[in-house]
Amino acid sequence: MQGKTLYTILLSIIAVLTLALAVLIIVLFTFNANIEKGMQTANNAVQRIVPPSEQAEFKLYGNSNDSSTDAVFNIKSTSQHPNSFIMASVSIIYDGGKKNKLLEERQDLIERVYLSQLKEATIEYFRNQTFEELQASDSMKIAREELKEIYNDIVSNQGTEERFIIKVVFDKWILQ
Repeated sequence: MQGKTLYTILLSIIAVLTLALAVLIIVLFTFNANIEKGMQTANNAVQRIVPPSEQAEFKLYGNSNDSSTDAVFNIKSTSQHPNSFIMASVSIIYDGGKKNKLLEERQDLIERVYLSQLKEATIEYFRNQTFEELQASDSMKIAREELKEIYNDIVSNQGTEERFIIKVVFDKWILQ
């Protein structure tokens, strides 16, 4: 009887250790899969450094081939400046892809699909700014960064595709 009891106890210990090992393996593989997904997301968020030869410019508002007029945007009214506006020329610098392989595709995408959305976003941005905000010393820098984020959200379909707009450039900025 003593031998059977010892044998049963040893068998129970082996079963518990096997079960613990199985649980540990499942947890380990699940945890590693989450780390790999997190690293993949982090790698996608890193923007590549684009050399000047692979950058392209798109004139959103301003002197382009078909239009020689700058855009005039109404800005938010205040008591001191009730009927103010800004005249601006807005250009987008974007990534043409490695060795400009995506240049024509992205330009076509901007012109065909996103142009009206980008223009609308620009109008909305300036319409929500006051004369005082746009007259501040760092307002151009702030506008560049905020419009870049807005434009990248538009062209990336809220994060589902690549963010390829590098910077926003104002060729002209006149407040009235």
